[in-house]
This record gives sequence, structure tokens and C-alpha cells, in this order.
Amino acid sequence: MQVSEYAVKATNSFALPDICLRIRKMLDDDNSAIEDIANLVSLDPSMASKLLKLANSPLFRFRSQVDSLTKAVNVIGGEALYNLVMAETASTAFQHFANSDIDLKRFWQQSIYAGLVAKHLAKLCKIRGSERFFLLGLLHNLGELVVTTENATLANLCQKFDQQVSPWKLQKQTLGFSYADCSAEILKLWRLPTQLHFPIVSIHDEDKAITNKEIGIMHTAVRVAVALVNNDVYATKDLVNPVVLESTGLDDELLDDALNYAKMEANKVLAIMHPSSH
Repeated sequence: MQVSEYAVKATNSFALPDICLRIRKMLDDDNSAIEDIANLVSLDPSMASKLLKLANSPLFRFRSQVDSLTKAVNVIGGEALYNLVMAETASTAFQHFANSDIDLKRFWQQSIYAGLVAKHLAKLCKIRGSERFFLLGLLHNLGELVVTTENATLANLCQKFDQQVSPWKLQKQTLGFSYADCSAEILKLWRLPTQLHFPIVSIHDEDKAITNKEIGIMHTAVRVAVALVNNDVYATKDLVNPVVLESTGLDDELLDDALNYAKMEANKVLAIMHPSSH
């Protein structure tokens, strides 16, 4: 199967919820008010509750408790709220594609680590809307769940990576594309804004990672996450490209900051997004 076929099957199986499309439409409409977005989210009590928990989580560092959706939207902004709604949607998609052929705990940890490291690096690079990078990290490996659902045998072969062959190189050799390629195709079919899929498209392209800071951040964050969940196979320095790291304006010390932040906060965020893992 081609990457596009996997993506089409995935989007036929799990459509983007209407609320995501409606919030996006409101954000792109200059006549929409913040309260309209809060009112829309409040129609889904389960999502509203989870969003308030996320708004008060380590993903955001607010001085006071965010106790209402309107306050949440006012404090974090409409785009950030959209990213939170998409994060909750990602959580639902993960559960939809979950199956016994994948180590879900490892998958969740890798996704959360990638998101937290990416967000922290984006913040250090002073990129506006750094919570978008949490979402990019969270979604970058969705393709693994989709491929495993469709062809567990091939997905199992992709898990045989080692010191000589990285996971993404093995995916290319086995499937003809990487899991990130598949994720990017799904996000395009979901019609997400370009900034929510273009860094994933080129996430394993070192040349683009060197010339584009956002791709460079994602390229680095994904490698840190893989090293963290496969520490019996890789150390961070085995996977992180120092040239890519330097091109983003960061160094080993700042990368260690991001790594420590992710380790410290991952379980708290995981407990909100995927309670059954605890």
C-alpha cells in the first residue's frame, strides 16, 4: 500500500470531529467573538472538562487558576484553544486506532515526550504559539497506529531498529515511507492549517531541518523522544544531529533543559490525556 492509501483509509475510519472544523472556521472569521468559541466548546462537557484540566496543566504556566472556558480562551487565546481541542481529538484518534499489536504505553510516552520537548524548544527559540509544537509532537507518529491497524506484520518489522538502523530509516526500507509521512498525509486530508502539518512532512529531512527552524525543532524533539523511550538502544547523542541543533540557535545545555522538563511533566500530562495508562 502507498502512504496515500493508508491516509485515506485512516480518514475514512476516523473523521475530524465537527467541533474542530467549526472552531477553525470561527478563528478564520474576523466577526467571531472569543465567547462564541467558548460557548461552542461548552456544548461538549467531556471536552470542556479536559480542556480546563489541560489549561491548568504544565503545558501552560498561568499565575492563577483557569476556572472557566471563557477565561481559558481569553487567557490562552483562540489558536491555543484550537490546539488543545486538536490535542483532545488526537487522544480520541489514538484510542480509535489502538490495538493489541502495538505497545500503547510506549506509543503514548513517545508522543507526549515529543510534544513536550518540541514545545519547550520552541519556547526557548522564542517562537510564538509554542503550544502548537506540543500538538505537532503529539501527532507526528499517528501513522504508526494506522499502519499497525492495517498491517501488523509490517509494523512489527519496523520495530526491529537498532544502533545501525534508525526507526525512520527502517520504516522507509520496510514501507517505502516513514510513519511521519503517513501522519502528515492524514493531517492534510483532515484539512488542518498548514502550520500543523508542514513541519511533520519534512521531519526526517536533515537538509530542511538545518534551513528551517520549525522543522529543526521537530526533527530534534522526535529524536529525543525516541531515545527516551528506547534508552536501552539509544542515548540522546546517538540520534540528535548537532548541526541541526546548532542551526536552531540551541545547544546541548538547552536541549538538556527541554529533556528534563519533558521527563518531569510527562506523567502529569499523560494522566490528563490518557488516564487509563495510569
